[in-house]
Order: sequence, then structure tokens, then C-alpha cells
Amino acid sequence: MQAYLDQAVQVLREGFTQINDPKGLLIALAATIFLRSWGGWVPAAIVSVVIHIAIEHFAPVLAGQRELALPPLMEPSFWTRAGILLVGYLIVIGIFFFVKRIITTAMGGGGKAKAKH
Repeated sequence: MQAYLDQAVQVLREGFTQINDPKGLLIALAATIFLRSWGGWVPAAIVSVVIHIAIEHFAPVLAGQRELALPPLMEPSFWTRAGILLVGYLIVIGIFFFVKRIITTAMGGGGKAKAKH
């Protein structure tokens, strides 16, 4: 049981570490700005992973440093990294959205319809 818990903590740490750079934080911030409710949290994280991978893979192509090709979709290491990125984006977007909800609630824009008098 302890081995599974250690693996889970390792994935959480690695995911957070992968996102904790300017590119990852900006992608997570943009996703949080467009996020309206907790129901969109997982889809926002998935879209963020796709954007992250696209930027990493296609930026060298645009800079002329690599030939145009698809990411290695058939390799297990690609999907392992995508899963770790997903966990990282779930953590960071969740934290950002929680802070956003606190700030908007404190400013009186908690998202609830106000009665008109």
C-alpha cells in the first residue's frame, strides 16, 4: 500500500514540477481565465496539455530547427508524459481557479444572479 502511495505522490510532484515554469503557468492562467465553473476543470486541463505539447513540439519546427512531423503518439513515454502534464495542470488550474473564486466572491461577483429591485 505504501508503494502505491509513494508512486501517487511522485506523480503529483513530477506533474507540478513540469508545469511550474513560465510556459506552463501562462497556459494554466489562460485556462483559468476562461474557466467558468468547476465542471470545466478537467476539460480545461486536457486542452492545456494539448496546447503545452503543441508548443513544445512545433516551436522548433517554426524556428527552423526541426522537420515537420507529428509527436510520437505511439510511444508509451509520450502518453506517460502527457498524463503527468495532465496531473500538473489539474493541480495548478485548480489552485488558480480556487483563488479566482475567492477573489471574485470577495469583490461581490460570486456568479450568483442578483435580484433586481
